[in-house]
Amino acid sequence: MPLTWDTGEILNYEEVCWPVAEEDIPAHGIEAGKQYLSPVTNALIWHSLNTGIGKITEDSAAEVYARIALVEKLYGASLWNSDGPRPITRDDVLKHVGLVTNATFQQESRTSFLKRHADYFLTEEVAAFKKATEAKA
Repeated sequence: MPLTWDTGEILNYEEVCWPVAEEDIPAHGIEAGKQYLSPVTNALIWHSLNTGIGKITEDSAAEVYARIALVEKLYGASLWNSDGPRPITRDDVLKHVGLVTNATFQQESRTSFLKRHADYFLTEEVAAFKKATEAKA
């Protein structure tokens, strides 16, 4: 099933989610004067899969932010700018209250979220360790 999303419930969604490019960035196919999905909005859409939370509400915003912060500590920042990696901020999440995706039909419990990411992280670290030690042998 494809990931679907809706920005229509976000306050000032056109400004927050669909900014107008101020300059051409040919390497990214961006033309000045055209609207594009904000990289922050795009990252938050995809993070709905990581977090197990399909809608950012006033009540869920803190949990969404906390889960993204943990995911970024495990795997790295979600965004890059001219200064390098840039994590998602509290303000980014608050500006996106109202974002809805079909990532989950109900909010994933914190326990399930933690187990899923801890298991994945530990499995990857064990595999990397084994690969590194086998290369030395």
